[in-house]
Amino acid sequence: MQLQRIYTDWNAVRHATGTPSSRQRRAWRDALRTRPAIAYWGDSWFSTPLYKNLYWNSFVRIDGMSLRLGGPGLTAEKMCTPARCRDHAERLRAREFDLLCLSIGGNDGLGPRLAAVFDHAGRMRAEDAFAAVLAARLFDGIHERYAILLEAMARIGGGFRVVGHGYAPPLRIGDPGRTSIKNLGLAAPLIGNVGPWLWPTMRPVLTSKAEVARFARMLLVAGFRDRVLAPSKADFPSLFSYADFSQLAETADPAFWYDEIHPTEAGFAILATGYNAMIRAALPAAKRAAVS
Repeated sequence: MQLQRIYTDWNAVRHATGTPSSRQRRAWRDALRTRPAIAYWGDSWFSTPLYKNLYWNSFVRIDGMSLRLGGPGLTAEKMCTPARCRDHAERLRAREFDLLCLSIGGNDGLGPRLAAVFDHAGRMRAEDAFAAVLAARLFDGIHERYAILLEAMARIGGGFRVVGHGYAPPLRIGDPGRTSIKNLGLAAPLIGNVGPWLWPTMRPVLTSKAEVARFARMLLVAGFRDRVLAPSKADFPSLFSYADFSQLAETADPAFWYDEIHPTEAGFAILATGYNAMIRAALPAAKRAAVS
């Protein structure tokens, strides 16, 4: 049986790998002697159907096999349940995957959860709005979900690793996603959910788009990095690492952004360079040359 580069569900992986002593499993192991098997689990940064996202731009530069899990709009609360994390960890262990890439948690700080923090709130500065987010313990809930996930993945043992990522500083506050003839067919199920996600909630609270942009950097960039990713790395230092996109000069170019919180295809290509550097460092030495 011809092995694929990309798998979209566990049934396809199970069919490709067979049982531990099968001919399929021997072929799988042979193919992965110097190449990685990587699962990508995430929301729209890994799974948007509108254009080539971070998953696509990352894996196109990797000689190996991948499995993509998740979907647009999903939250850490929905994805990272104890049962689902245990199930994924056992399947990743049994199929001898090397790495799990994460793009999880950004949606937990947007939409109804963010709106609930500012229900009936008056006007305030970006700093005060961020203090309200901290008081609501919004990041604590995301960190707890990461702990559930990483505790499950730690049981895989060996050289297995997990690589997450932070977010780039948002620029185009209030901009919805742009559809075109090229992506309209794929976008049809998402037409009601192309943003913006921050501006409608924060417009009654903050005084301008510039102030919302400052708040967005506190929320999605520094806040997520310092209160979710960094503590998770401190909790699981030999298992978890992450790419920090907070200092990329390219994010200041409006052409980098597709909408309020998603880069364009070209923007994701820029992020993939740094993300793949973290993937390469996390893999066993024999497989690092497969990643560019």
